[in-house]
Amino acid sequence: MLDVPTLLLTSLEELTEDQLKTFQSKLTSGRMLGFPPIPKRQLRNTDIQITVDQMVERYGPERAVEITLMILRWINQHDLPKKLQSRLSKMESSHNRELIVYIQGEYDPSGLFILVITILEELTEDQLKTFQSNLTSGWMLGFPPIPKSQLRNTDIQVTVDQMVERYGPEGAVGITLMILRWMNRHDVAEKLERDHTRENVSNVPSNKDNMI
Repeated sequence: MLDVPTLLLTSLEELTEDQLKTFQSKLTSGRMLGFPPIPKRQLRNTDIQITVDQMVERYGPERAVEITLMILRWINQHDLPKKLQSRLSKMESSHNRELIVYIQGEYDPSGLFILVITILEELTEDQLKTFQSNLTSGWMLGFPPIPKSQLRNTDIQVTVDQMVERYGPEGAVGITLMILRWMNRHDVAEKLERDHTRENVSNVPSNKDNMI
């Protein structure tokens, strides 16, 4: 199953606060664009997580993506739909090729695989090469290196596959943070750390769940 909420969350995080308010205003007047509107009271304080939750709940994952693309174009954010479609294509390709990550026979339900891919997509090609070179000389940074032969053509999918397979989902996140800071990409590291924290919080069972 594709992790559509994380995909949408990542895209909407690139909007400014005013742009997000405009995006939400289109959701609350959705009939003008051909979809059922979301009541204004459900979209409070321009909270991105709430916005995504409401969209997926009301429209379903596939339709939520379509509506997001429609509104982003409507508000003249044409670069973001391209990024969203590119990320979606990679997710679908991974899903269709049955490359969803399994560690010791267990599926990674945390969404960390997609999270790391999304973060690495923010690097330039040269920066990704530098990132990979640090992976292949891992002993210097305190973790087992990945053979150069396994990281070809600066392919992000292959890079993350190798990291998760060798270090596990949490280990892959930790090593990604370490290398990004080593490369002075503190902005990307902070985004990964923030999104990772959000993933952990969303996966913690509520007290109500614990009582069941």
